Amino acid sequence: MRMRAAVAALLLGGAVALPVPAPAHAETVREQQWWLGALGVAKAQQVAKGDGVVVAVLDTGVDGTQPDLAGALLAGTGTNGVASEKGWDDPDGHGTQMATVLAGRGGDGPNRVLGIAPRASILPVAIPIGKRTAAGAATSGTLAEPIRYAADHGAKIINMSFTLADDALKQPELDAIGYARAKGAIVVAAGGNRPQGDDHVPLPGRYPGVVTVAGTTRAGGLWDGSIADPTVDIAAPAEDIIGAAPKARYSSGFAVGSGTSGAAAIVSGVLALIWSKYPRLDAANVLHRLLATARDKGTAGRDDAFGHGLVDPYAALTATVPPVTADPLGPVTTATAAPQPAPPTAAAARPPARKGTPAVRAALVGGGSLLLALLLIFGVARPLLRSPRRR
Repeated sequence: MRMRAAVAALLLGGAVALPVPAPAHAETVREQQWWLGALGVAKAQQVAKGDGVVVAVLDTGVDGTQPDLAGALLAGTGTNGVASEKGWDDPDGHGTQMATVLAGRGGDGPNRVLGIAPRASILPVAIPIGKRTAAGAATSGTLAEPIRYAADHGAKIINMSFTLADDALKQPELDAIGYARAKGAIVVAAGGNRPQGDDHVPLPGRYPGVVTVAGTTRAGGLWDGSIADPTVDIAAPAEDIIGAAPKARYSSGFAVGSGTSGAAAIVSGVLALIWSKYPRLDAANVLHRLLATARDKGTAGRDDAFGHGLVDPYAALTATVPPVTADPLGPVTTATAAPQPAPPTAAAARPPARKGTPAVRAALVGGGSLLLALLLIFGVARPLLRSPRRR
C-alpha cells in the first residue's frame, strides 16, 4: 500500500522515509533494488567499485551505526549550527537512505543494501533541514559552509539530494560551488519533484556548475514527478528507491520512496565508479565520460526531460571517450547573483537559469503556493522522495 506523504514530511530537500504501512510482498531488499539490474550495476562493479573516492553527502546526517555503511563513513561534521558529532547521527533517516543507495556495502544475505559504489567513502555533512531546522537558521548562503567543508576535506563528489524552498540565487553559494569546482570536485543535485510544487528545477540544481539529475521509472521512461528543464544534465532511476534507515525512526531499518533524491545519489555513485577506474582524470573528463555514455532517451540528443540521457554505469567505465579540455558545465566561475526582481505576475513565464555560461540570471521569485509557504516555515530544504514507505 502506498500513501501520499504529508507536506510536513517533505521538508528535508531530498529523499526521506516516512512511517507508513509496509506493502504486502515477499521481496527481499536486494530484489527491491530493481535499478541494479536495470542499469547493469553488477557488470559495472566487476570493473570498479569506488575505491579511493570520497563522496560528501550533504543531508540530515548519516547513522553511524548502520551496518550497510560499516567501514564507509569518514568523520564529518554538522554545519550552520547543527550539533552533530562527525555527522554520524540522523534524526530523519534521509541522509542514511541516500548514503546507502550511493555506497551501501551490501554485506551478507539478500536484506542488505548494495550501493552503486560499495567501496567509496562517505563524508557526512549535516545541514539544517528537516528535523534539524531548529538547530540552524535557514538563511541566505546556508549551503556555502557545507560545500566548502566538503571541498576542503577531500570530497571528489558532493551530493545534494534536496531542494531549497527559497528560489533566489545566493552569492555565497555561487562562490562555494565555484570554490569546490576549482578544487576539482563535482557537485551533484536532485532536479526537484512536481508533487512538491516544483514547476521548474529549483535550487541548488539551478546553480551554474551543478550536475542536475532528473528521474526515470522502472521502464526507463520519465518519472511522472520529474521536471523537464534546460538545466537538466542527466537522468537516473527515481521510482521506488529503497535504502537503509535508522531503526530508531523506522523499525524495519529500511525505507522506500520515489523522487529525484535517489536519482542524484545513483549518479553520484556512478561518478565514484568512474573516478576509481580512472583516478588520474580531472573533474571535467570524469563528468564528460558520465554524460557522453548516457543512453539517449526522449528526443534524439540532449533534451530538457532526460538531459544527455539515462546514466549507464558500465558504458561510463568501458567506452572509448575522447578527452576534453573544457568542462561540460562551462568554466569554473563565481558569477555574480543579480539583484532580485519584483515578483512576476501569475501569468509571467519563468525564464530558465542557464548553466554552463559565466552569466547567471536573476533568481525567479513569485508564484508562491501554500506548499512553498509551509516549506519556508519549516526550513530551507525539502526531501525529494515522494510517497515513501516503510518496508
